[in-house]
Amino acid sequence: MSDRSGESAEGPFTEHRPDESTAFKALARRWASTVTVVTGRRRAGVDGPALDGFTATAFLTVSIDPPIVLVSATKSSSAGALARECDAFTINLLSDAQRSLAERFAMPQDARGDAFAETEHELDPHGAALLVGSIGAFSGTVRSLVDAGDHVLVLADVSRIRVARHERSPLLYLDRAFRRVGDAL
Repeated sequence: MSDRSGESAEGPFTEHRPDESTAFKALARRWASTVTVVTGRRRAGVDGPALDGFTATAFLTVSIDPPIVLVSATKSSSAGALARECDAFTINLLSDAQRSLAERFAMPQDARGDAFAETEHELDPHGAALLVGSIGAFSGTVRSLVDAGDHVLVLADVSRIRVARHERSPLLYLDRAFRRVGDAL
């Protein structure tokens, strides 16, 4: 038996077709996600800055054995270009004190300039940036790129995991705004 208190006579949901992009976006905005900055070093001979990165909220762990992670990037963006031009990535999970980094790496590359000059970081063995102050990072090599509509999905085999020595709260994104984790239920 379900509790429908507060629901209208028409039911708790409105129906939409999958091709209604406004409904798709409205529901997706209600999904809270961890904010990451994905960094990578372009292969030699590829145009663009050697070390680059982008903000992504479409990230997930795929497999524990073997360890595989996934990140999604818009094909037509500089993030999509970087996803296709690197063999290895580091996915930095941002802390709630790193909102400015999320905003900086969300800008188009030409608008932000050399963001790494102003960002405290270390390089991993593949030359990708580990952002100091994050809650941790997954580093790995590209397993495969998957064409997914207007996005490219990057599946990466994790070769290193770094967890911050001091506990930090993650930076979240929900309904077009950065958020902090609230109270546990």
